[in-house]
Amino acid sequence: MASSPSQRVYRAPCPGCGAPVEFSSAQASYAVCEFCRSTVVRQGDVLQRRGSMAEVFEDYSPLRIGATGQMLRNGKPEHFTLVGRLQLKSEAGAWSEWVAAFSDGALGFLSEDNGQFVWSWPWQAEVLRNGPFKASDWLLGSQRVLGGKSFTVSSVQNARLVSAQGELAQLPEPGTPYRLVELRSEQGQVLSVDFSAQPPALSLGERVVLDDLRLQGLRDGASLKGEQGRHFNCPKCGAVVPVRFSTTKSLSCPSCGSLVDLSQGIGKELSYAEQNEPVRPAIPLGSKGALEGLQWQVVGFQHRMGQEPGDDESFGWEEYLLFSQKAGFAFLVDSSDGWSMARVTTGVPKLSKNLSTAKYMGRQYQLESRYTAETTYALGEFYWPVQRGQTTRNVDYVSAGAQNKAFLASETENGETTWSHGSAVSATTLATAFGLKQLRDRSQVGVMSGSRFGLWTIVIGVVILWLVFVMLRGCMSRPNCDPNTDPNCNSYTRSSGGSWGGYTSGGSHK
Repeated sequence: MASSPSQRVYRAPCPGCGAPVEFSSAQASYAVCEFCRSTVVRQGDVLQRRGSMAEVFEDYSPLRIGATGQMLRNGKPEHFTLVGRLQLKSEAGAWSEWVAAFSDGALGFLSEDNGQFVWSWPWQAEVLRNGPFKASDWLLGSQRVLGGKSFTVSSVQNARLVSAQGELAQLPEPGTPYRLVELRSEQGQVLSVDFSAQPPALSLGERVVLDDLRLQGLRDGASLKGEQGRHFNCPKCGAVVPVRFSTTKSLSCPSCGSLVDLSQGIGKELSYAEQNEPVRPAIPLGSKGALEGLQWQVVGFQHRMGQEPGDDESFGWEEYLLFSQKAGFAFLVDSSDGWSMARVTTGVPKLSKNLSTAKYMGRQYQLESRYTAETTYALGEFYWPVQRGQTTRNVDYVSAGAQNKAFLASETENGETTWSHGSAVSATTLATAFGLKQLRDRSQVGVMSGSRFGLWTIVIGVVILWLVFVMLRGCMSRPNCDPNTDPNCNSYTRSSGGSWGGYTSGGSHK
């Protein structure tokens, strides 16, 4: 029997097993029975069974159904309860979307986004007509004006529902691919267009920090260790591999170095890639340091190689993934331009028609370079699926005339583009922050310095050039030469420009 309207909760027996199924929001048309996993659709006061739902995979999220919090709504803080969850997957990885219900029945959505979180609300845009997905309407990088707001298409994915729990506003057919488009604005707004039903469902949101939501009733450490625990056995060597973050999609085995894919969850059969040529990070994994007034820890490391169009030679750089309890994730990049620090942007810059300039947060940037980037080695833990041999299309923009050189970097892979923003940081600052004696600054490395030099300097320079020539000949004769493990092999370094370090960070709320 249904509960009274004053309770704002509709409760009726599950048509599959008879257990009670609750709907706390009138906007929630679907629910998954927590006892028999039946998918239930509500039509008025009638519940109908629409098949069954697969078990959710363990993703170590601290969130759970029943957790409560506060969110600003119409300028005032209002209480909400997490009532449902979708586990979704696309070519770019897997992610979760949580459904939050308010006391008046309104629904909001809390989704993973590049190691951060986005809170969004259902949104209406009259210019978006009912109809099937048309690729020509949603070209990656194209501009769209919806509801009087300007957006850039940043992701076009074939998504599919893996599993679900609790109450849901809509429910895609499990396992059936559907188009999911994501657009972002210069102001940091994220617009999702879901083509799993007609008319397409829209939600508009912005980045949030979990601590600001005043969440209560989260999973504690004991429950997180639960059935499988925050660890697994390496599929290559069998050693125990601990998992630190709820958002982890890839990590390396500390024993054999194999790179393991966790995007399907730990309960599934794990895939891995062997890494036989280790690269030693200049800043060791686990190092802690203070930067920009925050405490950071190095949790991941990548070596990457880049190649510009029409250039036969390549260049290399390293990226360090940092984590802060207060700020989430950031990146340190060690390239031919020196060291820099970057963070993923929720919004996107405004590009000129010929793509030669970009404007972001009121600042102008000039196009510096375009290149293809490849991941050749990875160590540590990552919130996006990292694969050896993974390639992306990168574009770098740099600010003009500023002492503290700032940059914008984009990466495109699997139908989505991710932007980052950052600025240069000195090797001395980083060495002090992480308690190191010194760090190499590639931008300061050169054969000779100064405008004057004597005869012996010239002689030494000639000898060095001859030695470099000999070593380069040896390197070119060995196609498998690794510049990070073989001291007689040097990778090409650009004298100007350089990679500011894009990274395969995922998108689409992942």
